[in-house]
Amino acid sequence: MKESKVKVHQGRNVRFFRNAKDMKQEVFAEKIGATQPTVTKIERQSIIEETMLLKCSNALGISVDILKEFEPEKMIDNYLVDHFDKSQSTSNIFSISEDSSSFINYHYFIEKLMEMNQKNTELYERLLQSEKEKVVFFEKMFAEKHVSG
Repeated sequence: MKESKVKVHQGRNVRFFRNAKDMKQEVFAEKIGATQPTVTKIERQSIIEETMLLKCSNALGISVDILKEFEPEKMIDNYLVDHFDKSQSTSNIFSISEDSSSFINYHYFIEKLMEMNQKNTELYERLLQSEKEKVVFFEKMFAEKHVSG
């Protein structure tokens, strides 16, 4: 059997499902009996220790196997390959199929991805503005010190 080149990143899966449930890190931390910085650390781990993985799955209300095996990129790729008919207009690319056997509502999934992207963009813009303000502050401080010194 050929091994997949892409390894599942369990921490990203925890973050993905936590965000999909619109759960803040602090709330999630309480549910797993940890601190917010510990949640940040967990979400960065490629492989999560089995006991902690179980706590995370219980807090998220999903199975451990989903956290171990879920690959969002593959899901999107498979969905597009299976459901995109080139004769359809692009507005129908993400239409929901009548097949109710899929375990994730793809429309909801794409919507959540777009929301997370928007939040990340807003966060980046605030961070960038903060950095610009720091530069102005330090330039002013440097100029005052340089003039008086």
